[in-house]
Amino acid sequence: MSLLDPQDDTQVLLQDSVRDFLDREHRLERLQAIYTGQSCVDRELWLRMAGQGWLALRLPQALGGSELEPVHAAIIMEQFGLKVVPEPLAACAMVPAVLLRQLPCHARWQPVVKGLVDGSHIATLAWQEDIRMLAPSTAAMQAEPRAGGGWRLTGRKLGVICASLADSLLVTARLRDELALWRIASGSAGLVLAESRTSDGGTVAMVDFNGVHVPEDALLAHGPALAQALEAAIGEAVLLGACQLLGIASGALELTLDYLRTRTQFGKPIGSFQALQHASVDVALQQALARAACRNALRQHAETPHSPATRAAISAAKARASDAALLAGRFGVQAHGAIGFAAEAAIGAYLKAALRGAALLGNGSHHRRQYAELAGLHETCR
Repeated sequence: MSLLDPQDDTQVLLQDSVRDFLDREHRLERLQAIYTGQSCVDRELWLRMAGQGWLALRLPQALGGSELEPVHAAIIMEQFGLKVVPEPLAACAMVPAVLLRQLPCHARWQPVVKGLVDGSHIATLAWQEDIRMLAPSTAAMQAEPRAGGGWRLTGRKLGVICASLADSLLVTARLRDELALWRIASGSAGLVLAESRTSDGGTVAMVDFNGVHVPEDALLAHGPALAQALEAAIGEAVLLGACQLLGIASGALELTLDYLRTRTQFGKPIGSFQALQHASVDVALQQALARAACRNALRQHAETPHSPATRAAISAAKARASDAALLAGRFGVQAHGAIGFAAEAAIGAYLKAALRGAALLGNGSHHRRQYAELAGLHETCR
């Protein structure tokens, strides 16, 4: 059972096309690259995804996009989870597209817009400065005026997704007393990346800005509208991450149940053992709860995208989906026995993806606390 409405032809066609594409273009075997210290993200596959229109799915039609809704992006992300696809679709396509929906578009955005349409340019958001900082409307890094024009950025950003793959970074900093956003080319002088491979085949980087020269025409946006746009983009990224985790959980359970049906011990399939049956039901129950939470968050987002109730629903979905994916991955590895710990076992890819996705943009504990705060439960418990 997926997130789509079976009565909506657009949603059904989208899911079918995503499944067909991933069946042709993606194999779990390519995730083996992580064992040689390489990223699994494929630039050629990214270009083919652009040809499917996925990168521009949330982009306004006036800019060449489809201008579809978060539920359509969620359907794609769920399928990415089911197939354990490492390409950073939410971070490097959906987030920039949502920013462009929220902010005035001008010529300075053109490389980003073109990249969303044809895949030729990848931009990733660099906003986080502290691992505990999950509010995108704040930034400590200052833009200092530079003699001869432009600004100089000095500071550090954390958690930048696929920074080495990106052609440019969308960087937040303080401009006088306002939050501002710049587009900075990845190869700019003074820009230093310290990148790590992640368990799901992608990368995450710490980016140092050592007096990076930022020309005046690199400024994309500033002021209160930018803060609101960043909140919207990161909030949607959290929601889409929850939907991807739901797909990871579903894929892990499906793979495990298939193994339980075929692996025999003492002359019978191990899936007939009562302990494994009970554990499977527990995993399936958590997935049902996570799916209900994701559907509720998508519905709330469609009705009141900026309300505290919607932010609470998104946190609930992320917490539920994180727990469901981790439980499914761990159970799957255990149920596979010794082979489950081998690098060649497909179930390991699901657990690694769950570990990565659950931590991204706040783990389950963080989002449960955020839900309690937004829902006013802290005051109730006092």
